[in-house]
Amino acid sequence: MNFGKHVKRKALYCCSVSVVGLLIACLIGFAMGVGLVDVHLEEEAHAAASSGTSSETSSTSGALKKNSAPQSQTQAVSSPTQVALDGISAVEGSATITTQGFTLSADSQAAVQSQIATFEADGYTASFVLADITTGRTIAYNADAQIYSASSAKAPYLISLFSTGTVDLNSVAQSADAQSATVHQKVDAVLRNSDNASYDWLYKTYGLDCFNTWAEQAGAASRMGDRGGYLFTSARDMAKLWTAGYGFLFAGQTGGVQNITPESLQWLSGDMTNSLNSCIHAALGDADTVYTKAGWINGEGDLYALNDAGLVMSQSGTYVLAVLTNACGRNDLLTSLIGTLDTVHSGGYAGVIRFKLGVTLAVPQIGLWPML
Repeated sequence: MNFGKHVKRKALYCCSVSVVGLLIACLIGFAMGVGLVDVHLEEEAHAAASSGTSSETSSTSGALKKNSAPQSQTQAVSSPTQVALDGISAVEGSATITTQGFTLSADSQAAVQSQIATFEADGYTASFVLADITTGRTIAYNADAQIYSASSAKAPYLISLFSTGTVDLNSVAQSADAQSATVHQKVDAVLRNSDNASYDWLYKTYGLDCFNTWAEQAGAASRMGDRGGYLFTSARDMAKLWTAGYGFLFAGQTGGVQNITPESLQWLSGDMTNSLNSCIHAALGDADTVYTKAGWINGEGDLYALNDAGLVMSQSGTYVLAVLTNACGRNDLLTSLIGTLDTVHSGGYAGVIRFKLGVTLAVPQIGLWPML
């Protein structure tokens, strides 16, 4: 898998962490020695979704809500993705910034709210869910708003096709026979270039039951039906589908399908690393490996959407991200929102260390806090 394509950057990152960490340790050690230290973290990150309790604030638009799933839900983790699915399920679905498993700083909340306000000022609806795969930490806004999927449904459908065993992934990846070679070509065209004709052929050939069964297993309410391989869905459901996709592609959750080879999974996921019109790739692809599928439509059939969803393998951990909007043509808005959410996930708006001596030490936000 392609998880380490920016070696030089990561080397610099590690060096920066070491130097800053040593400086902080020296300053804290000195201050503690004379009883003068007062450490204040503007953003508290919990190790897992079940690690603490939460309070709830106003439900008006722009207010922050925090939710914690009962400990019993996450103590017995049944799969590598269950903690993320629990976090996605726990956040509220209203037009309110809501979190599960961590507390946003005032700066983080203001940054996200500013992005939302920009969409709304131009008359658009925005919704998103971001969930850390490992910890289940989740942030969401308008998570249950129903947005037309457009082509963002294509990757989840194809994952369901292979993870349910409807089509043999090994045979397709290897183009083992004429039918498999045809499917191979069409999957490439769909995931790389969002080719509609190839997608139509696939879902009309193999049907929709594979997707609906797989979506139900992932805990998503969305189903395909009258609109063929497209549907109205929510950021919550799309995040759940991509979480299940992570399980299939990277965590060995193959749904009972036996002997899928790493090479086959690498072929399928590789088609998602630079898919057409992906705002997640535009915002983050130079620094991180991303697996995404965007969707867009501008008025055809009176439908409007600009969506992107997928997986981000970032320096601060792997997370699933689904951003669904009706801001067709405004890739700039979507890319800016995605960049802000990535910064929030990495702790980029997290706090400072203040000493009683009156000195404030600003700490570069490069994922250092979990190390302290």
